[in-house]
Amino acid sequence: MPLNSAKQQLMHTEPLPLTPREQQVLRELAHGNSNKIIAKLLSISTHTVDGYVKDIYRKLGVRNRSMAAVIALHHGILDMNSPALLGNRNNHA
Repeated sequence: MPLNSAKQQLMHTEPLPLTPREQQVLRELAHGNSNKIIAKLLSISTHTVDGYVKDIYRKLGVRNRSMAAVIALHHGILDMNSPALLGNRNNHA
């Protein structure tokens, strides 16, 4: 089976109930970035990131970052070939 077919089977077709900004936060969260780093990357306050993370958890019905990252992966928000998953992502501290 070609890799593209396997990737398509992993992805859900239903869109996530997240705003575009929440999807950005989820992507960075799934890359393993802290709220502080996400705030710097997206030019928002850490308080705002905290709110987004809580909303993301509530909307996705998850309790932690790992569960949110799995959902991001399954919905194509996090690329399976991303440097974060390959262990090559640079820290943005």
